[in-house]
Amino acid sequence: MLALARADLATAGLLGAADDTLAEGRISAEQARRLAGDATQWIRVLTDPLTGTMLDVERTTYRVPKSLRRWLAVRRGTCIFPGCGRSAHRCDIDHRIRWTDGGHTSAHNNDPVCEPHHRVKEETLWALDRDPATDDPVWTSPTGFRCTADPPPF
Repeated sequence: MLALARADLATAGLLGAADDTLAEGRISAEQARRLAGDATQWIRVLTDPLTGTMLDVERTTYRVPKSLRRWLAVRRGTCIFPGCGRSAHRCDIDHRIRWTDGGHTSAHNNDPVCEPHHRVKEETLWALDRDPATDDPVWTSPTGFRCTADPPPF
């Protein structure tokens, strides 16, 4: 299986572009075909066009790639449970909508949650949602009390 982070390989040559056509000025169609080799499967990877940071991975991928894990740690800083100060680097990366329930491995659907609070989310009546206006995580307690995660450190 071949995973490529840039659409230029797929658009040049792999989808029938002429040999002299460049994919966004990066590589020729022939180069794209040589790089692809005998790959029979592809994983779609969406990256930020400026930084190259991985933002989303094809639905068939459950594991969080290192670059996405780093981005989530930078974006949030700590566990997203209110009042928890555990560093995001020491947290699980949790799918807000479970992968088995159709959730994607993406910057929008994943956040750092420390192991104890991950268990709280999965094994108790606490629920994790998103504020529709700000897209920030919102926790709802079993009694219905809603609270937001602490703001990022920057």
